[in-house]
Amino acid sequence: MRIPILVTMILASGLATLTWAQQPMRMPSAPEAGSPGTATPQPYGQPSTAVPIKRQGTAPLLPPPQGQPLPGAIPRPNSDQPIPQLDEQIRRNSQELDGQRKQD
Repeated sequence: MRIPILVTMILASGLATLTWAQQPMRMPSAPEAGSPGTATPQPYGQPSTAVPIKRQGTAPLLPPPQGQPLPGAIPRPNSDQPIPQLDEQIRRNSQELDGQRKQD
């Protein structure tokens, strides 16, 4: 009596598995905009094809303030003062160290 019940249960489970395997897979559909789980804000649509703006050359330069010459028109005098510590450091760095060869 137990064997027929066991065989019936095995056949029923096999038949259920076979029926389930024959059903087509359901593809998830895209949720509507604004429904829970959707990205916020929604992606932009296709950009419009607008007419490109044509260049009209370079922009005009603004005039300098009153009483000042154009930059670069008059060269500036070199007002840098020599720095004795810097000159000493450059001289020491260019000398070879005692006991070492200069690397080429």
